[in-house]
Amino acid sequence: ENNPTLDAGIFGQPASLGDTVFLDEDQDGIQDAGEAGVAGVGVWLLDANGNIIGQTTTDANGNYSFNNLVPGTYAIDIDTPDGFSNSPQDQGGDDTADSDIDPATGASAPVTLAPGENNSTLDAGIFGQPASLGDTVFFDEDQDGIQDAGEAGVVGVGVWLLDANGNIIDQTTTDANGNYSFDNLAPGTYAIDIDTPEGFTNSPQDQGGNDNTDSDIDPATGASAPVTLAPGENNDSLDAGIFEAPASLGDTVFLDEDGDGIQDADEPGVGGVMVSLLDENGNVIDQTTTDTNGNYSFDNLEPGTYSIQIETPDNFINSPQNQGNDDSLDSDVNQSTGISGPVTLGPGENNDSLDAG
Repeated sequence: ENNPTLDAGIFGQPASLGDTVFLDEDQDGIQDAGEAGVAGVGVWLLDANGNIIGQTTTDANGNYSFNNLVPGTYAIDIDTPDGFSNSPQDQGGDDTADSDIDPATGASAPVTLAPGENNSTLDAGIFGQPASLGDTVFFDEDQDGIQDAGEAGVVGVGVWLLDANGNIIDQTTTDANGNYSFDNLAPGTYAIDIDTPEGFTNSPQDQGGNDNTDSDIDPATGASAPVTLAPGENNDSLDAGIFEAPASLGDTVFLDEDGDGIQDADEPGVGGVMVSLLDENGNVIDQTTTDTNGNYSFDNLEPGTYSIQIETPDNFINSPQNQGNDDSLDSDVNQSTGISGPVTLGPGENNDSLDAG
């Protein structure tokens, strides 16, 4: 007798493949620490001929897997979300952390699975289309926090780019028109911080109703509020207004008892004396009177050239001018006119040496 029915079936232990679709924030094709998986991305399984034979979506951690596969050759293809691009392929030397898909096709190279093999290295990095931000640092002449027609940009101002945690991640300087930009940014949250030039002050923040012309930086910190950029977005509304810090001048009208033009330790101030502020052409632009201690001041002045004139009270004469070597104690007004010599104030300068005996 011949029994030709004793067959034996054999099969390879099932294989599997998978890994992660991750948000490649620095676009380097490598899943760095802190770069999270992306949920809900479609992943197709392809056979050796490129035919789709399976489909899944990434889980909450960006992971996917295809299990119970017959040993053989496979590839994956991802459904790159709208507004995102595929990372560079096969970067670095760690196949467990690199992105394995071709940026042009979204598909991986084929891998061949032996019986029982699990290939958990088929990652896919994606990033949003590069975003950008920028605009202008402008000279806010009227200090209203709005770039009016004719208010020019300021060249050479340092601008820092901050990440969502306030860390400096890039730096630039404004060009000849006061403009700056940060390009090729991964979508996310950013702010700017400007290096306010010495002698200047930051303008009021968020004035008026037009975000394209207002100053967006906090006067106290020099930094803007954070902005979140979507893939491909260009935010060109982050302006910064600066103006020259106000100056001031003043000091004392004193009773020069010994008539030497110098305020000695026991010579008191004289209250109620009219003091006029003169511009560089000698025009009266402001007036005040001395307080009970003989002191006066003119504040919030634009940097420039000024002088003072006192209205010498009846029965008094002006002391000799510029006596001694201490400008903080001498009398600075002309005996005949009651007018001081001109003084030029820089941004933020306070000249408190204009006395009158």
